[in-house]
Amino acid sequence: MSRLKCVLFDLDDTLVPEMGPEREALVVACGLAAEKYGVNTKAMANTVGEAASELWGRWGKADLYSSIAYSGWEGLWGPPDLPDDGLGNDPETVAHYKRDAWDAVLSRHGISDADLRNAIIERHRRERIKRIKPYAGVKTLLTKVSTEYPLGIVTNGSPAVQRFKLERAGLAGYFSTVVASGDVGVGKPDPRPFMTALRALGVHPGEAVMIGNSWRGDVQGANNLGMASIWFNQDSLQSGEGTPPTMEISSLNQVPEILETLGGIADIDVGAE
Repeated sequence: MSRLKCVLFDLDDTLVPEMGPEREALVVACGLAAEKYGVNTKAMANTVGEAASELWGRWGKADLYSSIAYSGWEGLWGPPDLPDDGLGNDPETVAHYKRDAWDAVLSRHGISDADLRNAIIERHRRERIKRIKPYAGVKTLLTKVSTEYPLGIVTNGSPAVQRFKLERAGLAGYFSTVVASGDVGVGKPDPRPFMTALRALGVHPGEAVMIGNSWRGDVQGANNLGMASIWFNQDSLQSGEGTPPTMEISSLNQVPEILETLGGIADIDVGAE
């Protein structure tokens, strides 16, 4: 590897927790149905994913959404897509999807109640958005690393949704470039999202490192380009098929030491902020 010249990060479940906050928001939102009709809150929350996925899978651009990893979960609370993205979820379409998805969830529990459905939609949106926060120590880490290297985000998903998360989490200002899979029409591990970010930074793959939680998307995607990879494996998952990462970590506290090894960054403390 050449001398390190930039650091790329994944977003979801690397810098900002994703599914934990989603589950919390769903339970709170479904609590409205429990209050009014006595349904089991957690049981109802567990049916949301299936109902949303079934509807999302019938969407006109379902194949594209699958390719860029744009999920029905995000359609339930996220902002509309931008017209230039070509993803098709304008405000009216998104509103229609939310109504249909939650009607389907309520129907599975014997409920037909438009007022309740609308209340759940708004409660879920508010609860999900207020939980968009970075992991502890992320801002401290990014503050220091960004003084040594230009930083980039390479993330799967809708450009509008992913950039909204970055802004809401207070992280957007740290990054010189942000590439979502929806920007290029295909998701990681395809080389295009990575190469789009590297070209924007003027860096070759051998001069970069990718940090992310996905074995397939982040580690194998980087490895396939000859880029160093750091697997953020905080849940002690088993490795998958393919070549191993350059390094594996269980905590973001380990990043500074590894970057020191790869390219010479001073030790920093990324403890709780």
